[in-house]
Amino acid sequence: MSGRLRVLIVDDYEDARELYAAYLRHVGYDVSTAAEGDAALRCALQETCDVVVLDVSLPTMDGMTILRLLRASSKTKDIPVIMLSAAVGERVRVQAREAGATMFLGKPCLPEELETAIRQVLNSQASR
Repeated sequence: MSGRLRVLIVDDYEDARELYAAYLRHVGYDVSTAAEGDAALRCALQETCDVVVLDVSLPTMDGMTILRLLRASSKTKDIPVIMLSAAVGERVRVQAREAGATMFLGKPCLPEELETAIRQVLNSQASR
C-alpha cells in the first residue's frame, strides 16, 4: 500500500466512472473502479478502501442494496459511502440516509465537487 487514500468508484456509466477515476488519481488518490454490484462488493471486501463512491442505479444490484450489504459486513461497515444519483428527490436522499450513506450527491457532479465531498467525509471521520 502506498499510503495514499484509496477510493472505490462504482458506476455503470463508463464515462463517469473513468472521469472520476482519472481526476482522483491526478490529485493523489489510489482508485479502484467497478461497473456493477458483485464486482463492487468483491472489491470493497478484498481491498482496503477509505471511501466508496456508489451510484444508486446499477445493473444486477442497485446501489442501496450494495450499501446495506457494506453496512452489514464487519469489514466495511465503517467505510464512508458517498451515494451518487441523477434522481435527486427527497425520497432517494432519505432512502440513502436510512441505508447508511455518509453523503449524497446529485448527478451530474463535477470531479472537483466529488473530491471536495471525499475530503469532507474523511475529515469528518478523522475527527470522530
